[in-house]
Amino acid sequence: MKLWFDSSTFDDDGTLLKALTLFALVILLLVFLFGPGPQTVVKVAQVLPAPGVVFSPSSAPLPKIAAKTKTQYLTDRPSFPPLAAATPQPLPTPAGGGILRKIAFTSNRADGRHYQLYMMDADGKNCERLLESDAFDRDPHFSYAGTRLAFSSNQTGTYQIYVLDLATRAVRQITWGREDKTNPFWSPNDRQVLFTLHKDGSAELGLLSPDGTQIWQLTNTFGHSHGYGFSPDGGRISFESTRNNRSEIFILNLKNRKVTTLVETDDLTYRGDPVFSPVGNKLVFSSNTLDKLTRQLYVYDLDWKKYYRVTDDEMDKDDPIFSPDGSKIAYVARWENAWNIFIMDEDGKHARNLTRSYYDNVVPSWR
Repeated sequence: MKLWFDSSTFDDDGTLLKALTLFALVILLLVFLFGPGPQTVVKVAQVLPAPGVVFSPSSAPLPKIAAKTKTQYLTDRPSFPPLAAATPQPLPTPAGGGILRKIAFTSNRADGRHYQLYMMDADGKNCERLLESDAFDRDPHFSYAGTRLAFSSNQTGTYQIYVLDLATRAVRQITWGREDKTNPFWSPNDRQVLFTLHKDGSAELGLLSPDGTQIWQLTNTFGHSHGYGFSPDGGRISFESTRNNRSEIFILNLKNRKVTTLVETDDLTYRGDPVFSPVGNKLVFSSNTLDKLTRQLYVYDLDWKKYYRVTDDEMDKDDPIFSPDGSKIAYVARWENAWNIFIMDEDGKHARNLTRSYYDNVVPSWR
């Protein structure tokens, strides 16, 4: 049987092979220039994942990663009148005193940058972090009943006053506005909060209700005024001010608005952080003097109208505050190039540090 193709029918010079090669090249050139012919395209419907569902090439579901817990700030703004001067209601005399239990403070020990709120036993043990946020939380102060903690934070961009419920850990903002508000301090009956209002290049004293519905401005002078606490009967406020172009300590009588200069100073010294004792007959404050350049702690006796130094070393000290029974003073001092919290007897003896951290631990508050 003779096939339709037989190479013997051609001559031996390879004419057939050359012809086939040339034909193949022509076909390839046409395909390259004009592409393949028409094709039928079959469209397949695309199935998109439902919102929040992650598809994995593995048949096993992906494990769920718990979200990092952040502090939930309750920022429902109540309705309150504009900031204005007003006379607050008189405060009754509280019982005072109490057992040494807890100390709240602020520290940047978590990341070396953001200051956050912490609480520990009065002997420095069982330290716990109270809040977690990306803001700077500072100036903690226990309510008189010990159930709440007022503090300032820049959660909204400016420093405002917040209240932390220690039982539920709920946080509520109680001040708003463009002006910074810092250094909150509860009145003895927990009906008002003293704070520092920063506006127009100065700092003034203000009072507000714990829910933020009422607010008063107490001072309006040249310079900077920072309040540091109430007398036990709630009728007086101790504060530092530069209203006379130098740092001095004053007492404000809330009943008649009279301001008394308690401790004068000169241009080369600083006096600040004045806080009443639980009995109300003494003030503790920090100061550097011409003969002692490092900032030390002093106690002012209101009965004798004299003050005396209770610490004397080369470490700067700040933020002093009496314990609820008046027998101890907590304060901050430099330790290993960082601020740490110390405690001592009222007369300055038996000082010891409660925190030993290479990060700052400042502004202690007793409960």
